[in-house]
Amino acid sequence: MPALLEPVYAVMDATLGLVFHLTANEKTNYMLGIFIISALVSLFITLVTARVVDQRKMREAKEKMRVLQERLKKAQKAGDSKEMAKVNRQMLEIQREMMGISFKPMFYTMIPIFLVFSWLRYAIPPNVTVVTLPFALPHYGTTLGWFGWYILSSFAVSPLLKKIMNIEGP
Repeated sequence: MPALLEPVYAVMDATLGLVFHLTANEKTNYMLGIFIISALVSLFITLVTARVVDQRKMREAKEKMRVLQERLKKAQKAGDSKEMAKVNRQMLEIQREMMGISFKPMFYTMIPIFLVFSWLRYAIPPNVTVVTLPFALPHYGTTLGWFGWYILSSFAVSPLLKKIMNIEGP
């Protein structure tokens, strides 16, 4: 462990480390702990997004994209290549705007997320199977380590939090 991170990891062990001691079963502790940490990180990202992303601008941009997509479909059906090119240019401009809006939260969340991932790598022994799935994932099989379970958990939690908080964004 890098000496610079020792005090940070000590604080994380004392706080976040508690989620790895909720039951008597080690595997269950890892599974629940990573799920809880994933939910906390997703909540953090969602709150930052709500704070720094102009929700009105994001909604307007998404509505413009929806309208342009309809125009593009009509132009494609009509075989109007000039209209298709014009609409594509407009869509690229809006996508660029949306990307700029979406990247704002990353500036605030990147370092905390790096610290959490770094600590998880330190806190969980390597090659620990956290979850055994009832089905096989291509290229991964039926078992997931901490990172795979984190990703799967965040896929479940993030959209739900954004929906609950009515957040547009990344």
